[in-house]
Amino acid sequence: MIKSLFQSRMKLSLVCLFAVFLFWGSQLFAETMNDQEAFTFNIVLAKKNCQIAIWLVNAKGEFIDTVYVTRKTAKKGLGNKGGELDDKLGGSRLSVLPAWAYQRGFNYGGGNFYPSKDKALVDAITSATPKAGEFVWVWRSTKPLKPGKYFYNIEVNKSFDDNEHHNYSWYRGQPSVIWQGSLIIGKKISESNAKIIGHGDVAGADGKISSDLSSLTTAFHLIKKVEATYKPGNN
Repeated sequence: MIKSLFQSRMKLSLVCLFAVFLFWGSQLFAETMNDQEAFTFNIVLAKKNCQIAIWLVNAKGEFIDTVYVTRKTAKKGLGNKGGELDDKLGGSRLSVLPAWAYQRGFNYGGGNFYPSKDKALVDAITSATPKAGEFVWVWRSTKPLKPGKYFYNIEVNKSFDDNEHHNYSWYRGQPSVIWQGSLIIGKKISESNAKIIGHGDVAGADGKISSDLSSLTTAFHLIKKVEATYKPGNN
């Protein structure tokens, strides 16, 4: 009886001790994360099933890092399924996010700049395809960023979004649309709203951004609004 009571109290004490350490660890982790500089992107999507990429470039337009890519493109090989059958059922969707893919500049073979399933991007920069509505993404760079002005690009595309000017295949309609804004990295909080600056190549042949938007219609409205915030760390 006494032994059983002692064992029960010991178990209860160990459970309480574990809970205290778990709480303390989570608080320490939260404080550590709060001490790091962070970028927050708030995107309001009008449509579901949009493929999205966010990346950072410096004031010269040089690629710095990928901030975010939807999982189908980043890990499931949507743009790189092998072969060159872009317009055939089951083929690589080369026009999904071409500006990001080419500016990132990693050739996976055969001139394809999209990640394949066997060479997927890391989990830290991807998630499931966002639903319509507000989508918030917080990103912390894994490498030091020099103080100064940076531009963030957000590329969005939706399959089967064709119109009278863009109706090429079973899935490929209007090209991707690129939004851009700027943030100042330094010792102060920086905020901005992005605006549309152009579209990607209709066939995904290169990473150029065309400023001629005259042939686009519904593609303009895949995203309603983009807000971005940079918060410096406390270190």
